[in-house]
Amino acid sequence: MSQNLLSRKELVDGSSVFMMGRQRNRFFVFKQLHGPSYFIKQAHEGEPGTAASVTNEARIYTAVQSHDSLAPLRDIIPQLRHFDEASATLTLELIKDAENLSAIAHRHETLPTSCAKQMGAIAALYHRVAVDDIDHIDVAFERKPHWIFRLREDPSPLDSLRARSQASATIIDMLLDHADLCDLLARRKAEWQTDTLIHADFKWENFLSDPHAKGALRLLDWERADIGDAAWDVGCGLAAFVIHDMMRRPESDDRFDLTPVFERMQPFWQSYITGRAPDRGNAFFGKCADMMVARLLVAAYEHCYGLDQPPALAKQLFHAAADLISAPMRSTLLTALDNDTRCAA
Repeated sequence: MSQNLLSRKELVDGSSVFMMGRQRNRFFVFKQLHGPSYFIKQAHEGEPGTAASVTNEARIYTAVQSHDSLAPLRDIIPQLRHFDEASATLTLELIKDAENLSAIAHRHETLPTSCAKQMGAIAALYHRVAVDDIDHIDVAFERKPHWIFRLREDPSPLDSLRARSQASATIIDMLLDHADLCDLLARRKAEWQTDTLIHADFKWENFLSDPHAKGALRLLDWERADIGDAAWDVGCGLAAFVIHDMMRRPESDDRFDLTPVFERMQPFWQSYITGRAPDRGNAFFGKCADMMVARLLVAAYEHCYGLDQPPALAKQLFHAAADLISAPMRSTLLTALDNDTRCAA
């Protein structure tokens, strides 16, 4: 109320709902039947780095609202209503009755083509923003690849990654024992570019469909945004189709058949390529395919939190990543995406 976001009358009129939750940060939802509603994110003092990341997210929202060079992004992100730097608490507009893409895909048993196309167009939109237009905003971009590419760095993150759980340690050890996967990650780390604004957490759960705006998508959770390699976001977008197809099937130790999923990626890929640069070429395809492999490895690791043994899903994700290295699988993927380029990888 001190920020004039809510009146006493609105607070006590009997049509308000207040909910809270916790992941890395604290989350609060204030929803009214009539009147403005808000989503509130607060950094948790017990989680290292969250105050800085929430602060950076707030500064990105502020820059988008205040700088004309970032104006194209205003329609694809939520509106910032207030940020309290002392407590690292940001307040965003709540998109009422919205669904994330994971829920929509679950309801339809696949992601609707219109949603996949919007995902690609949104990624192409913010990837077109010139780095010169971003450098002047007050955001502490790390300009580093994702941790999956930095396992052999000094200091190494391996000890902390293994410490998550015994299952997490097993997946990390499986990766380190796989020479081809390690070579792929090392190559992409060496070739990582810092020439584009990236979201860096590009997944279906971070897209909301606004039913009051004909299903227009908003991309949320810009905490990990960075100046980085556009192929990472695109590879994560491709991997999301595999991850969610696996998640909706019964867990099994059998090898997962990737080929039926490839065709469903095509609207996302084509929309991105059309919106960013139709002549990106085979080198970009190869890089995005490698980034998809890396994202599947991250997903395998993430599904091991708190477990003694890797679940079947984590093992399937790992094996899918390994399968995607082969030239025949890459050729099948490229054919399904129906791009004019030819992959030399």
